[in-house]
Amino acid sequence: MIIMALLTAKEIKKLDDACLELSKDEKVRHVGIINEHGRLIAGGFKKGKSPLIKDEKISMTYMQMQLDFKMRKELDDVLGPIDYIASRRTKQLIISVPIGDNLILISAEPDADDKQIIKKAEELFDDITISTI
Repeated sequence: MIIMALLTAKEIKKLDDACLELSKDEKVRHVGIINEHGRLIAGGFKKGKSPLIKDEKISMTYMQMQLDFKMRKELDDVLGPIDYIASRRTKQLIISVPIGDNLILISAEPDADDKQIIKKAEELFDDITISTI
């Protein structure tokens, strides 16, 4: 039997609010919460910003990010848990920060300050608890 976390409307609202607050950074393009199955459950693209990849590839990218995170977790017992994963590309900075079995997925301009964004994400999301069944 698989036990999944079901979020309440109140929890989703808190996550959405935190995503919106983090997206106020001028360099941030997207802040979303990706569940353990790679589905967007809160947040999204900042108003006026469109994705650099085609719509049909966005959901695939979410699943890919969650799979990458799960594969890296295999070393948690040896190296310790993941604080965040960041990759800087020519056109975009991508940051994943775990929140339970979910991920905060942030994309920003390539010249954005990753440490500042990660610190702000941790401040905003650390107080949010997610219930499990």
